Parts: sequence; structure tokens; C-alpha cells
Amino acid sequence: MTAEAFAFDPANEIHARALRRLEIEQVAWFGTIGRDGYPHAVPIWFLWRDGRALIMSEPETAKVRNLRANDRVLLHLEAGADGEQLTVLRGTAAISPEPSRGWVERIGDAYAAKYDAWLQRLGLTTATMAERYSVVIEVTPHKLLAW
Repeated sequence: MTAEAFAFDPANEIHARALRRLEIEQVAWFGTIGRDGYPHAVPIWFLWRDGRALIMSEPETAKVRNLRANDRVLLHLEAGADGEQLTVLRGTAAISPEPSRGWVERIGDAYAAKYDAWLQRLGLTTATMAERYSVVIEVTPHKLLAW
């Protein structure tokens, strides 16, 4: 049985703060379960869209291999400027059947707005990023751990 997606309540102060951070934070930690049963965590860029985190990934990464075997994940933001704003999403992730270049048509402008300075430093555009990071991971939260 698949768990339902977590419903954020914008009237709830903690939920509202978590949503703001998901929209503006540039780096999150993405945790999957490795083949050996141990957690595997990596920093990722992501875009928060329609209640999900979208992550572009190179296809041959450990996180992609792990997701093919186990869809349970964590998305964890840093503790915030004051060190006291914990935001962790527990949920499931799926590899989109659509390659990232198709996603770029829908999310490219928002992705570029969020990561343009970083892309420029790396000599990338959103389109060239999508060529290399051709897998899109869609993270659906089922539980929010935040304060």
C-alpha cells in the first residue's frame, strides 16, 4: 500500500517555514538506502514544484541505483542560519520515465532562476545540465519532521 503524500498546511507556522525553505534553499541532502542496507546521503540541487522535489541526476549514480531497488528516501535541509530550523522530509521517490530534457521545457526557467550563478560557474546552461544529468527523480513527501 502506498502512503499518501504529505499535505502542507500554509496556516501552520512550521509548515509555512518549511515550504519557504524548500522553495529557496539551493542544496539539500538526499538519502537513499544502499544495497548493503546502510543509508547513502549526497548533497543535491533540487526544485520544489507542485508538492514534490525534482532532482536531476546523472544516470549511473548510487542514488539512482538505490532507488531502483528501494523507493524510500529522505530529503534534508541544512539547519538554517540560526541552526534551529530543522526540515526533513521522509517519503518515496520515483525515476521519471521522461528524460530531463523534456522536464526542462516545463521547469527550465525556474531551475535557471534558482541555479543560474552556479551553472555559469560550471560553464553549464539548463539545457547542457539536462544532457548530463538526464534522469529526473521525483520525491513525494509522506512525513515532515520540522521545528
